[in-house]
Amino acid sequence: MKSILKFGAYLFLLMSVACASSKDQSSPEAIAALDKMIQNQQFQIDANWAQPMASQGLNSIANAGLLPFGSTASRIDISGSGGYLRMVGDSVEADLPFFGERQLGGFYNQNKAGIKFEGIPRDFSVSPNKKDSGKTMRFNISNESENYQVIAQLYPNGNARLTVSSSHRTNIWYQGDLSEYQKKE
Repeated sequence: MKSILKFGAYLFLLMSVACASSKDQSSPEAIAALDKMIQNQQFQIDANWAQPMASQGLNSIANAGLLPFGSTASRIDISGSGGYLRMVGDSVEADLPFFGERQLGGFYNQNKAGIKFEGIPRDFSVSPNKKDSGKTMRFNISNESENYQVIAQLYPNGNARLTVSSSHRTNIWYQGDLSEYQKKE
């Protein structure tokens, strides 16, 4: 009986240590690489997942089976779409697919259905995250008729999360991969 209790105690201790939550501890090299990318303003986020605000319209599309395989109305696989947000110098450029609803009327142009902007952002700031070793980048930017507020959370492990709020559309979130931008020649 004692051996069973001893074994149970060891097993409990092992499971407690193995399942204990640990903070994402990034290496100093990864943190330095992130800081360098941000300081040089040479990086790109390649979007893999879109997370639109839930709506009846998106639920209807999901129920009809019109979303990519493995996607739901609240999490859509866009890894093959080529969606990106890029920062080169003081300019920001984005071409991201959009899933959601327009809030204001306007014209429909199939070539501009996604979130697209290019230019020098206003109110640009970068600050350290409070809970981990990542950084938070915030800015505002406009295209021809629409204003965007963008918040990007950048992590040393190469992950990124974007929040895009628009003056004409429902909010949408993106998850993707962060990398140093290399201009293709």
